[in-house]
Amino acid sequence: MEYVQKLVAWVLKLWHSLFAGFLGLDASTAWVISIVMLVVTIRGLLFPLAYRQYASGRHLVNLRPSLRRLNAEYKGKKDAEARKEKLARERELRKNSDYKMVDGCIPALIQVPLIIALYQLLLRIARPVEGIDAPHHGFGSLTSEDVSHFLDARLFDVPISSYHIMNANTLAELGTTRSSVFWLALPLATCAAVFTTANWAYTMKRNLQTVDHESFAARGFMKLMWVFGPFLFLFPLVFGLLGPAPIAILMYWVCSNLWTAMQTFIIQRTLDKRVPYTTEFREYHAEQKQLYLDRKKTKRTRKLKSAESDRGPLVGMRFAQVETSPP
Repeated sequence: MEYVQKLVAWVLKLWHSLFAGFLGLDASTAWVISIVMLVVTIRGLLFPLAYRQYASGRHLVNLRPSLRRLNAEYKGKKDAEARKEKLARERELRKNSDYKMVDGCIPALIQVPLIIALYQLLLRIARPVEGIDAPHHGFGSLTSEDVSHFLDARLFDVPISSYHIMNANTLAELGTTRSSVFWLALPLATCAAVFTTANWAYTMKRNLQTVDHESFAARGFMKLMWVFGPFLFLFPLVFGLLGPAPIAILMYWVCSNLWTAMQTFIIQRTLDKRVPYTTEFREYHAEQKQLYLDRKKTKRTRKLKSAESDRGPLVGMRFAQVETSPP
């Protein structure tokens, strides 16, 4: 992971050199813009992989009716020849639909380390282990002087290395107050929470259109995702205001979460035109949804009848006791 952080540090250094050196911006402005451009650069480079991942999921969704029919055809056939033939037909279906399993796995394996490294790097230089006033250690392409200038950088006159619960003496050394940090951290954390929740809501809306009602795991995952909604909204607010989250990290969250929300919307709308849901899938999904609702209704009716039958004898016994009780 350290090598990935050094790569991210090189990108950050490149942007800072461009804004501070070539364009002649002051150090604070250069660092603030560099953080924004760092997010844009990393997420922009990862955009094609994200698109392939979403497209892979869309192809697999459209394949679902065909795969279900294939499973039904080979149900009960356990011999090696049947399994081999089934796998060959599955590969043929995926090939014809332009679905590649690797598109759903490889992008995530590349994206996650880079995004984590970006976060860890910002946290590393915003909260140096050697302290604010001590000589700072460089990291990768970032020299000790770069780290010192980063710690001096400000957004709306608030150091981007400061956070709300920071020690009062340290805040004073940075030339700011807890109140100033709070009134900058609050809108940043709120924006991060809103963008995250917006992406979650849009994703849930899309997933409801494709959820596999035949799969217990898929239905359970959807229920679990509903629980995550409030948590996703509260986490940036709680950690941003009550945790050691420097302003630089909150800036990163705002930019990254806004990018994610816009990226999800753009990719899904693009796929609606390029890889739309097939008529076969829509009919299949509607049929499976109705069957699932019918099963739920039948199960609920059985429970009510069972509860009524259990209460019946008890009611009769109580009525008999009332009738036979002495005056």
